Formats: sequence, structure tokens, C-alpha cells
Amino acid sequence: MLRSLFITLCCVFCAFTLHAQTVFNGRVFENKTRITLHGVIVENLGNKLKAITGDDGRFSIAAKVGDLLVLKSFGYQPDTLLLTDMHDKEIFMEPQRTELNQVTITDSSTNSTQAAKNMQYYDPQFHGQTIVYHRDDKEQFDGGIIIRMHYFKGDENKKNKAEQKEHQRILSEEISEIFTADNISHYLPLKGADLDNFLLLYTPDIKVYNSKDFNLLAYLNTSYKTFLTLTPDQRKAGRIFNKQ
Repeated sequence: MLRSLFITLCCVFCAFTLHAQTVFNGRVFENKTRITLHGVIVENLGNKLKAITGDDGRFSIAAKVGDLLVLKSFGYQPDTLLLTDMHDKEIFMEPQRTELNQVTITDSSTNSTQAAKNMQYYDPQFHGQTIVYHRDDKEQFDGGIIIRMHYFKGDENKKNKAEQKEHQRILSEEISEIFTADNISHYLPLKGADLDNFLLLYTPDIKVYNSKDFNLLAYLNTSYKTFLTLTPDQRKAGRIFNKQ
């Protein structure tokens, strides 16, 4: 009797475990264009696991019906997906709308002081409006106007640098969110000091993480195989490097 009860409980436990470990597969696109999105972070709020999309926009994550997935990516509006079933799904993300900054226009003359003076010249013959009219050598109006100006790129360059810096900051935060002991332990059979050493050695930098061919599962698999070949001292190399 007790043996039968024990077997029944084991079966129930195994069934529950298998159910809890169901993998959900999805693919992320840009809305309307159907461009596949690489590097989208997918977080399961139910089990706190995270995954990222590969170059083909696909991802896999442990989940079950009723879980809520949150998708985040630089340049796109965050999105959520409630799992009502475990069938593969296509997910579409909306690009974020950004407003262009005001363009600055300056005079291109080599003598900026004189150019500014000219641009403020009020011609009484034309109702005093602020403009520089074309004149001959005798300062007589001979028709037409002179417009000397060029596009000032200083603001645009600053804006591009600021956007690049912000993009790198977001990528750094994404790497920090994914490569945690709690998240990676669900993918690899590591724990304790070994897991900490693995993270110190193989947490990718921005260049590796942001490359088009980066795939989380493939990267972890390759890194883990390499990690197993290291000696105990080599596995601690990350700690020594960080101290330096």
C-alpha cells in the first residue's frame, strides 16, 4: 500500500516537473516590415528566466500556460505576451518614435563678425526687413539676394555620440541581466564557485554580445565545453583578472 502510494506520488512529481519545464518557442519581427529582430531580451516573469533572440529572431525559454513574457530591445517599444497555449508564436514589436532635434544653421563666411553684421543689415529700400541684398561695387542694388549659410553638423555629431553611448549602456544592462548566476544556472549544470568562475570568464563584452551571429544557447554550449577543459587554477583566472 505504502509502496503504491510512493510510486503514485513519484509519477505526479515527474509529471509536474515535465510540465514545469515545457519550452516555449517564438520568433520576433519588426511590425509591418517583418524584419527579424536580433538581440531582443525575453523575460519570463513567472520563473524569472531570460533568453535573447538569435540572428533569425528566434528564441526558446522555459515556460508554461499562464506565464507572462516581456520583450525588450533598443529602439523598440517594450512588448508583453501572455501564454494561452504553448504553440510557436510570431511576435511583432513596434519601433520607438523619435523626434528630430532642431537643426542649427550658421553663416559660412570666413569673417563671422562681418557676416553677422551683414545678416542684421536693414535695407530702408525694402521696408527694413533683415536680409542681405546683392549690390554692385558702387553699393547699388543690382537685383537678387545673397544667402550664405551651411549646415552645422556639430549638434548632429553630438546627438549621434549620445545615442551610441546610450545604446552601449543599454547593451551593458542587458548583459548584466542575462549573465547572472540565477539565470545561467538554468542552462548549465554549474553552481557555487564554478558558476561564479564561469561568469567571470565567459560573460561576453558588448562587441561579442551585439554581433549578428551571437546566439545565447550556442555561446553557452561552446563556453561550457571550453570551461570543462580548464584546470582549477585556470578556472580562477577570471578572479585574478578582476582584481588587477
